Amino acid sequence: MMGITMARMLQLFFAEARKLRRSPALRTMWLFPVIFILVDLLVSGLPVMMARQLSLPSQQGLPSVPVMALADTWSGYFHPLLIALLPPLLYRSEHRFGLWKHLHVQPVSRKGIFAAKALLLGLGFALVLGTVLILLRLEWVLIAVVNPMAHVTFPWGTLLRVLAWSYLGSLPLLSLYLWLSDRINNAAVPIMFALVGLLLTVSLGGKELDRMWRRDFIPWVLPYTCAQQAIEDPSARQEVHSAQKPYYIEQKVESPKDKRGRKLRIIYSSDPNFGKPPPPTPPWALATFSLGCAALLFLVGLVEAGRDRA
Repeated sequence: MMGITMARMLQLFFAEARKLRRSPALRTMWLFPVIFILVDLLVSGLPVMMARQLSLPSQQGLPSVPVMALADTWSGYFHPLLIALLPPLLYRSEHRFGLWKHLHVQPVSRKGIFAAKALLLGLGFALVLGTVLILLRLEWVLIAVVNPMAHVTFPWGTLLRVLAWSYLGSLPLLSLYLWLSDRINNAAVPIMFALVGLLLTVSLGGKELDRMWRRDFIPWVLPYTCAQQAIEDPSARQEVHSAQKPYYIEQKVESPKDKRGRKLRIIYSSDPNFGKPPPPTPPWALATFSLGCAALLFLVGLVEAGRDRA
């Protein structure tokens, strides 16, 4: 990296960008947002469009509907899968079509190629999130056209915060998957990690641990946690992942029997804060951990990219 000039870096970046034409990576970047919008339109938009009457509380709660869709459906399902798919697809041409032999005889540093792909991945993922926001806006324009009672102020600010925090929380996984994709000639490996991460998100998304950083600092749960962190309105925040039931901490349980021999479940505690959720992880801690972890994994991948593969 020290010997790569800015002009050379830009040349590598535009060369990597040209490889995206007619590639599965580019199709994935627009296909995921479109599928998400179709799912959200079917689940959330269709009932609103079909409603003949909306009460005042229902109309007031409509701005939180796209926020919940973005922070739960997108961040909980589509987002983690897309994180794992994009890096191996960026390396697909080199691994599958044997371009490494051609690149190794060129005056091109493999570290430079890794850095260019990292830059392309970061910008491409930001473009995907921007596409999601635009399509979500178009969805609610369509809903308001079909049902004028659903015309509300679109929550641009909240949605931008959710997307920004989601992007920030995704940086460690993007760096990890990019490193794995450069090192391993098999796209199934990051996809397997993605499935494991999705299970972790479903099982731990909303689980109350003391301290909460024990859950939030797991890189696979971090994007979902960061997305929820950006929501200021408690009514729009998901207490648990949509595929999970609420989780409650029980400090002490007794099971005496009544006169008929049936057990009675009694939960008690001397702690005045019992029953209250533990305090969330501070935003500065989430941001610091995400940036630090992403930088460390990127440096490891950069060093690994420069190793002799012969």
